[in-house]
Amino acid sequence: MADYPAIATFRFPDLAAARDFYVDQLGFTVTRDDQNLSIAFGAAQIMLEGDESAFYGDLYNRAIAERRGQRSPNALYIEAPGLDELYQRCLDRQIRVVDSIGSRPWGQREFTVEDPAGNFLSFWEREE
Repeated sequence: MADYPAIATFRFPDLAAARDFYVDQLGFTVTRDDQNLSIAFGAAQIMLEGDESAFYGDLYNRAIAERRGQRSPNALYIEAPGLDELYQRCLDRQIRVVDSIGSRPWGQREFTVEDPAGNFLSFWEREE
C-alpha cells in the first residue's frame, strides 16, 4: 500500500497566509516545504499551493487559473484527538467556526472551521 493513498491539494491566493492558518493557528506540521507546502495533522495529509503555481501541464494550469477568486466548495473531515483543546485554540485565534462543537447522532463530537480559501475543515473525535 502507498504511504500516501490520497492527499488533498488546496490552492490559495496567499500561500503565506495559508501556512499561517494551518501551521501557526491550527497546529499542522510541515512535512515538506519547497515549491508547495505539504502538511500533516495526525495521519491527515494536505498539500497547499499558491494560486500562481504552475507545476502541471498547460491545460491544467489554465483550468486552475479560471477558478481563481472563487470560494472553495471543498471540505475535509479530520480525526482530532484533543478536540476540545483544538476548538478552544480556534476560538482564541478567532478562526471562523461554521459549525460549533457538539455531539452528532452518528456517535462523534465535531466542529467545522473555514480556511482562507473557503475550504471547510471538520475536526472530529469518537464519543466514548
